[in-house]
Amino acid sequence: MTNIFSQLGSIISGYDFFSERLLCDRETAIIRFNKALKEAREYYAQHKQIKIAHELIHESWSQNIADLESYFVSQMNEDFISNKVINGTMVFTNREAYKLEIKNISAAFDKRKIEEIISKDLNPAFLAGKSRRSTLINSAHHLHHLMRFEQVTGRKIGDIRSAVEFGGGYGNMARIVENIGSCKTYSIVDLLLFSCIQYVFLSTVAGEDQVALADVKTRKNAKFILHPLFRANSQANLHGELFLSTWALSESTRASYEWVIACDLFGASNILLAYNEHWQPWHGNELEESLAKKGWRVIREAIPFLPGSFYLFATR
Repeated sequence: MTNIFSQLGSIISGYDFFSERLLCDRETAIIRFNKALKEAREYYAQHKQIKIAHELIHESWSQNIADLESYFVSQMNEDFISNKVINGTMVFTNREAYKLEIKNISAAFDKRKIEEIISKDLNPAFLAGKSRRSTLINSAHHLHHLMRFEQVTGRKIGDIRSAVEFGGGYGNMARIVENIGSCKTYSIVDLLLFSCIQYVFLSTVAGEDQVALADVKTRKNAKFILHPLFRANSQANLHGELFLSTWALSESTRASYEWVIACDLFGASNILLAYNEHWQPWHGNELEESLAKKGWRVIREAIPFLPGSFYLFATR
């Protein structure tokens, strides 16, 4: 907590919280990446003919998949977050918001803890060129969500043993949660192509034995379980103490939202949502009111540096 403002000045001027001692060994990371990419492409080829129920996918995401598929199949490399679609839909890069978020984070955590959470196990090749700054800003953004959850609810991410994330980007939120605490199982529900990208990223940073696609039974002790979404009944056995979704549920269809609610948010006792009030499948305060009627303690908080966006925290 000491010298916070001097630390903040160094961050804004270039200090970036990536500690070389905490990164994955480069040669190990390259081997992991190439093996995982091969496996993910094979899995995608085997499953892409399975059509997702049309009511579960927003047309904008259908277009994103169409734009991204050829890159994943034939061009994806370790600098994948520079890809136009991935960078535009899964990577938060707002520098002005970052300055405010990192100020808040620096008031809550000491420098060494921030370094550990943001850098641990990253592949050095993921941090080449502009991807370094993008990864930093995006990781701080994810950490800020989790910090606000703790501050508002009084509950600690480190005490949570299982989580279900709806829409996991390329897998970075899962990495941040893992670096904070001791989550034993972290499940991500997403569209097939994005599950495959998450497989590559998480296998590289965590090791292949720690990541599994849900229908592949060979890794029973994996921590990160990826659940490609095809039908509304395909994730019936999912369970997590924490349900989180940062803008993904907001950008989904009404049918996807109703399915998540019908699943009782996968049995969670904690909710962390971020959403935009101008793009949400629920009507007005419908979500808050329905949760409150079921006994949830609900807090809605505006995100001041992201106009129109809100956090919704809930516990029971």
